Amino acid sequence: MPIACPGTHNNAWRRAETERKATGLDHDLTPTWGDPMHCGYCSERTRSQLAELPELLAAIWLEATHGTRPKTTGTVNRTTTPAWPGEASRLLTDHIVGGLLDLEDDVRDLQRLNPRVPNQREGTLAARAVSFLSIHLDWTLEHHPMADEPHQHLSGNPASQIHGWHAAALRFTHRDVRMDHPQVPCPRCDLLALYRADGDDYIECRNIECGLLLTPDEYEAYTRARAAEHARKAAA
Repeated sequence: MPIACPGTHNNAWRRAETERKATGLDHDLTPTWGDPMHCGYCSERTRSQLAELPELLAAIWLEATHGTRPKTTGTVNRTTTPAWPGEASRLLTDHIVGGLLDLEDDVRDLQRLNPRVPNQREGTLAARAVSFLSIHLDWTLEHHPMADEPHQHLSGNPASQIHGWHAAALRFTHRDVRMDHPQVPCPRCDLLALYRADGDDYIECRNIECGLLLTPDEYEAYTRARAAEHARKAAA
């Protein structure tokens, strides 16, 4: 039996399938099938994003030389005390490098390979983790225990994790060219934090405590429902 790719582009199909099983109502949606687990597009995107992480980590590190500017406007997380120099870049670097090393350790353990060499410089550890994971990426995207988990915020799917690290690095280094800025609140957290980056096939909530992903069709359906609700309230 073919397996539906766990990528976000199949969210609408998964939702329709859940409704079909609950209500018995059929739908006409067709998923993008995996080859064998992830589709070709998701596999290649993951490989490309993984390969870009070392350069992005270097760009994040450069931010530390300028320190971290405090937020002095608005009302959310506002502070008048400067953070210690490079705090934001340090935290993001720890997050990405730590995730890469954890994933490398998982793959080594699952394949019963020798453990990685410890006590190396951070840059060397990250570069070697990317090299190792690139070599074993096909296996990881098919056989990792979480490889079939749908891509979403905090997903354990290796492809979803790599995409999350890559997206966070792009945002931090101001390389996330935005195609549009949806001006409706997120359906999950109700904040105006939805955006779509150039080349992405989904709309993402930038609230780190939410991280909701919507396909363009899902976003359009959501905005139509919000508009209809607003019209009903205005007419009342």
